[in-house]
Amino acid sequence: MTSLRQSMLWLAALLLGCSGFLVFWYVYRPLPQIDGSLSLPGLQQSVTVDRDDWGVPHIRANSLSDLAEAQGYVVAQDRLWQMDLLRRVASGELAEIFGERALKVDRRFRILGLRRAALRDASQMDPQSRLLLESYARGVNHFIDTHRNNLPLEFTLLRYKPRPWEPADTLVITGYMYQTLTSTWEAELSRANVTDKIGPERARELFSQQSDLDFPVVGAVPRGSSDDSEDNDDEDEMVPDTILKARLSTSPLPPVPPSLTTLPEMLWPSVHSWLQGTNEDIHRGFGSNNWVVSGAHTASGKPLLSNDTHLELSVPSIWYQMHLTAPGWNVKGFTFPGAPLVIIGHNDRIAWGFTNNGADVQDLYIETLNPAKPDEYLVNGQWRQMQIEKELIVVRNHPAEIFSVGITRHGPIVLREHQKAWSLRWTALEPGALLHSYLWLGRARNWDEFRNEMKLVWGPAQNAVYADVDGNIGYLMAARVPIRKKGRGEVPVPGDSDDYEWTGYIPFEQLPQLFNPEDGLIATANARVVGPKYKPYLTDRWEAPYRTARIHDLLAGKIGLRPADMLAVQTDVFSYPHLFLARQLLASAKIAQPSDPRAREMLLRLKDWDGAASADRPETAFLEAARREASNLLLEPFIGDDARFYQGETFKSYLWRSPIFLQKILTERPARWLPKSFQNYDQFLAAAADKAVARLERESGSGSIRSWPWKRFNSLEMLHPLGREGLLRWLLSAPAKPQNGTHFSIRAANVNTGPSMRFTADLSNWDNSLMLLPGGQSGQPGSSHYLDQFPYWLDGRPISSPFSDAAESRARRHTLTLQP
Repeated sequence: MTSLRQSMLWLAALLLGCSGFLVFWYVYRPLPQIDGSLSLPGLQQSVTVDRDDWGVPHIRANSLSDLAEAQGYVVAQDRLWQMDLLRRVASGELAEIFGERALKVDRRFRILGLRRAALRDASQMDPQSRLLLESYARGVNHFIDTHRNNLPLEFTLLRYKPRPWEPADTLVITGYMYQTLTSTWEAELSRANVTDKIGPERARELFSQQSDLDFPVVGAVPRGSSDDSEDNDDEDEMVPDTILKARLSTSPLPPVPPSLTTLPEMLWPSVHSWLQGTNEDIHRGFGSNNWVVSGAHTASGKPLLSNDTHLELSVPSIWYQMHLTAPGWNVKGFTFPGAPLVIIGHNDRIAWGFTNNGADVQDLYIETLNPAKPDEYLVNGQWRQMQIEKELIVVRNHPAEIFSVGITRHGPIVLREHQKAWSLRWTALEPGALLHSYLWLGRARNWDEFRNEMKLVWGPAQNAVYADVDGNIGYLMAARVPIRKKGRGEVPVPGDSDDYEWTGYIPFEQLPQLFNPEDGLIATANARVVGPKYKPYLTDRWEAPYRTARIHDLLAGKIGLRPADMLAVQTDVFSYPHLFLARQLLASAKIAQPSDPRAREMLLRLKDWDGAASADRPETAFLEAARREASNLLLEPFIGDDARFYQGETFKSYLWRSPIFLQKILTERPARWLPKSFQNYDQFLAAAADKAVARLERESGSGSIRSWPWKRFNSLEMLHPLGREGLLRWLLSAPAKPQNGTHFSIRAANVNTGPSMRFTADLSNWDNSLMLLPGGQSGQPGSSHYLDQFPYWLDGRPISSPFSDAAESRARRHTLTLQP
């Protein structure tokens, strides 16, 4: 027995030792060198890279090319696999790694042609852009070349090595962000289908952009005045029936026989789930917040500027923090892995931040195909040959796939149906679009220079807030927004004539801009930023105005504000539409009570509810379920099964401002929208309350109200693309956590989306500024900076962002010297 126990102990020790060795070899060995010195052959002079307590690098170089090369190397140290994944997604090259089940996603991106556009624009770069992107690529490639046998864990799991980085890869990642922030063509198809079902008059109400809670930045009328911006231009809604029959469909992934399953194929569903979640979030509408207050509102007498962009929450974060110093450059902030310089942040003179504007820069054209020659389409009575691009997709363990992409004068064919096809015109695919982005803002020193840099930007369209050390604040939106000859592009339009062509872009001077407003407050949150007095058409797909309204509630007229107050606003969890619905339900219950006793109990709980969406209480879960059920009850008689948009199906286009539509209907209570099964809206709301508790019971598996805290339905899941299940979820992803707030709160709390960064700039003292990520700087799970910021982000705690030499020297923990 003693011998057996000894043998078991030796075996356990051996297994433990082997496990420890494997963890070291695959998780810790790939960690980058962050102290000492190493060679970076393309440099002209030495470069220093300091890292602080949070792993944020400060790169000091003597030229822009050295700065960019060092930045490429440093970002690759922390985020190489993320960079490779993003370029593969946008380029349509996932099947090369994950096999044939990734072909559907690859085909979609090959059809869009982001890689083709990136290669074209890379060949036409101006000398300054070429120097920047080639230097950045040189730094990335040196890291790849010197670490081919020591790559991050994901490369080992998937058994491949990255190809060299090239300037077109940076541009294709810009294209991926265009896709994330501006893709509306599927919503245009869905909107056409809805319009076909309910008619143009009801559709105008359903898609209305009006709300009493809107706070337009420009073109506003006095609050309480009528808004006549809803013109009668419904030509886009008068479309042939053939347009309206197109349906978007998704098919399940084909099963893979176990005998043929490799580890990359087994991991594909995890990556596919990550991509699907991002796509659904596009349809649901991303949310972001930014605002700036003048010195009249602050304790210091200088402006404060805040920004938190709401994108997919994944590990690692979509953003990376950096401080970059070179002649003419001293800028700190956030950049995308794969992109040089800084996109959001501040230098020693100005600060800026973005939210997505949502300007409509995509149009679908219905092309008439030649029955005898399907690669010909009709243009002004004449058949024209499409441009045909042959796309070759490398497929792991299978023969390569070759397929053809048809391109009309408008753009690629994204859908075909019999003798009709839908082609996509998109500013991202126009020559030069991917080159003209937000990389160069860090060199601006004042408002005029900032405007000049923004004037060069093609997109994606962003609401930019601005502040400078002289006390100025401002707002502007810059992008190439098309002027349409006819219609507004909300739904597909005929493409066989020139009637609906683009005639140019809105001139920069006519885009929304504001400088030093009297009230000293500018705020945007993806809601409507232009009022009735602003006439160029941008979009009517504004997000609901609840976050914007709440920001104004918390900041308008306030004085003595500090950075901590800005963070408190960013983490506010008040939810306007849920409080509105609570009041409606309570008022209606005086006339028509729900039949379910649990619904009646929930109404009693609502009497003292203040609108704060607490994770531990059931009120928000009940109200969210009631909101969804009320929307379903309201729209089902007119739209049918398409109204059931909250039971796991793809979100429909009319969700864009559906809370506003529901709020307007419940406020005005028009008889024409009341379903015939109800005598009045009080009965309607009682039925929604009954359906809400039934829904909560179904989704929770329990009929007890105690089992319905909001966290049960809206807990945060911040996952790695490969870490959705099992051991890899434990190793690579953040732990699931309850969270306060809703989609409509400033905090914008969703299961997989939310604040992908937080930033507050203190123009009186840059060292008081705040910057943090939801996870950490590093994309390598063995790093201490993999998830070190997560508890601060989740709890709403600040992380200071030192900027001065003195402050950074106190925070410095590592120094790496890069030698030529």
